[in-house]
Amino acid sequence: MEWKSMPDGKEKYNAYLCSREWSVLKEAVKERSRGVCERCNANEMDHVHHLTYIRKYRERIEDLRAMCKECHDFTHGKSDYDPAIYGYGRIAGKFVGTFYLAGKITGADWRDEIVRDWSQENHSPHNYEAMYEYEKSKLWAVAHRAASAGNGVMLDYVGPWWSPGAGGHSTSLWFDSPHAYLCTACGDAESLKPTPDLFVELRANIDVALNRADLVFAWIDSTDCFGTLVELGVAAAKKKAIVVAFSDKIDAKEFWLAASYAHQVVVAKTAGEAWASVWGIATKQVEQEAKA
Repeated sequence: MEWKSMPDGKEKYNAYLCSREWSVLKEAVKERSRGVCERCNANEMDHVHHLTYIRKYRERIEDLRAMCKECHDFTHGKSDYDPAIYGYGRIAGKFVGTFYLAGKITGADWRDEIVRDWSQENHSPHNYEAMYEYEKSKLWAVAHRAASAGNGVMLDYVGPWWSPGAGGHSTSLWFDSPHAYLCTACGDAESLKPTPDLFVELRANIDVALNRADLVFAWIDSTDCFGTLVELGVAAAKKKAIVVAFSDKIDAKEFWLAASYAHQVVVAKTAGEAWASVWGIATKQVEQEAKA
């Protein structure tokens, strides 16, 4: 039975949403929005939302709004998460809300240039927020709104955690802390003895963090960043957005294979400058797309 001849109700409405008429309207909304959510202006369009039902079955295009799933769920009260407030960055067409900072940790403090006030040792209010939201099953806490992606967009940091006071290293035997840095005082010599099982246990922190991350940003300032190269390989396999940033003090050509998997490659004096450069490039790309 054609939907037009059906009695009004849920069955008729569902049939209407499968009709040619609705498909034409949906395509018109998609064309108007260029496939981007018209509420948060970041995510890809997944739904067409009714602003009014006063003309149900004979809607005008202005009665409808392109929305992503997250905005649609928030609008209908199915979720407390509001992408329009939270925002996203964009790297080469990939939407970024969370990020992971790959690179040397031992003896390095470059992450402080990007996620300021978030190390375990600084005792900032942010540190206590991370402690409060920590769940042991997730191993590492998420630092909400930890770094800027430009245009007022703030991103969540998912790892790794580091501690200047503990030498900086992120692998940990102290699983009662959300910031899983090295704690050599947490066990005797036998419990700290390297074993395959121990390495798998320690890797769990990184696995969880990389799964959470939309973006993996790697700062390469030395030629012995072996763990970083593994992280980039995992990120590529997981189809994450990848940025590889090189210090201007090393020969980036030595890392041509790792760089070939990146969506952006930059060279800078510091990690902070590299991060700012990446989002400056991304912002220009979005502006150019809007003008096209």
